[in-house]
Amino acid sequence: MKCVLFIAVLLAACILVCGCTTGPAKEAPLQPGTQATLTPVQISVPAKVHPATPGPVQTVPAYESVSVSVDRNVVSTDPTITVTYNGGKGLGMTTRMDATVIRSDGAEETGSRVNPQMGTSITLMGTTGNDRVIVSVTMTSGNQYTIIDRYYPFPGSMVPS
Repeated sequence: MKCVLFIAVLLAACILVCGCTTGPAKEAPLQPGTQATLTPVQISVPAKVHPATPGPVQTVPAYESVSVSVDRNVVSTDPTITVTYNGGKGLGMTTRMDATVIRSDGAEETGSRVNPQMGTSITLMGTTGNDRVIVSVTMTSGNQYTIIDRYYPFPGSMVPS
């Protein structure tokens, strides 16, 4: 009796599984002389949101400390901003340096360098206005520190205080 019940349950399971595994419905093939219309799909990638005003920077432990400098090009036709990695005690522990420029016209530009060495730089386009620069470093420990977050006005520009 148990054997018959087992076979009945097994048979019912096979019937259910067979009914659930049918493939998707196939589209009819295109007739000669017709064209397929492709519908573009919008994929939105969430942008990293920065607060409106520069935030406090993080204190890096002394054994991981590094130095980074930010320089503005003074030529108004090419107002680039260059972030340079200068090294420090954490030179061998820095796995990545990221720089973001939030320009006065609202545009945002980012760049990064993996395993930066002394003199490694990132050059991003700025404006002749007051541009915000954010620099962060990631260490071998996995810790990420924002070490610069401030405005850098274009030299000679009139920036309200």
